[in-house]
Amino acid sequence: MGTDIHLVAEVFKEGRWRLVKTELPDFRNYAAFAILADVRNGYGFAGIDTGEPVVPISEPRDFPADLSEELQDLLDRVDGNSIYLGDDSFSWVTLEELLAYDLDQPRICRGMVSPEEAERCHQTGEPPRSYVGWHADPRWVKISWEVPLRNAAPLITDLIEALRPLGPPNQVRVIFGFDN
Repeated sequence: MGTDIHLVAEVFKEGRWRLVKTELPDFRNYAAFAILADVRNGYGFAGIDTGEPVVPISEPRDFPADLSEELQDLLDRVDGNSIYLGDDSFSWVTLEELLAYDLDQPRICRGMVSPEEAERCHQTGEPPRSYVGWHADPRWVKISWEVPLRNAAPLITDLIEALRPLGPPNQVRVIFGFDN
């Protein structure tokens, strides 16, 4: 079982936050979840070690006190026209916070690779092309590698690109939650 993210965007216009209908990336990316709200920070399903934890933008903040009326209405509905934002770790970040986060810092990742992939990584110094958190085959090797955080957390750069056109960075935010 894994963890998934559910997101919506709001823009501050005419003195209040307003829900924006826009397509946002929402794929499973634990390094990005760690950056956004300290979720799955350094571990995956069943506590599998995925690498060194990162400093998150914040711990989960819950929903903002000034949540848009449109979003509040959709969250409260029970008629099938609601918005689902998961069931835990609700939070939000502004585009300004995403842009200020240092995605060029190094990230130490860990995983298991086939013996052939371990040899390739050792010979070339490159990160693995594919890896898993755990493998039952005793020949598989646990390795560590370093990449820029942006490479480990592509969801963040995709979110930035999706949010940029919506307005000034301090007037655009993404609200999200997670489910397991």
